[in-house]
Amino acid sequence: MSQENINQPRSIPKPIPRPDRGSRPERGSRPERNFQQDWDSGPEPEPVFGQHIRLLDVNKPEGRVICECWHCTEGVLIQHQREPQQEEIRVTCPHCGKVAIKLQVAKILSVNAIPSPWK
Repeated sequence: MSQENINQPRSIPKPIPRPDRGSRPERGSRPERNFQQDWDSGPEPEPVFGQHIRLLDVNKPEGRVICECWHCTEGVLIQHQREPQQEEIRVTCPHCGKVAIKLQVAKILSVNAIPSPWK
């Protein structure tokens, strides 16, 4: 390189035009969204019920589960035998008589009605 080329400013190359990508908007020309309008315009989502469950004695061969009934949300204490696991067992709620919870355990030893600890 000679001394003349070092002192002269370099020219910036011109951008190469890209082929058209369909109806994709140009960069930086994003339409503004009104999120408050989106929030207000849609129907209000229904509340989602999550079932409360607490597992006790997980390191022992006989475990306990405290849960809320899926239907009446009352408390249920379930004692069960873990091994060998069978297919899904449906536990009936002592409060309402419907299926409170489905468990994959070997055998249900007892089901007791208790007040819900989450109310």
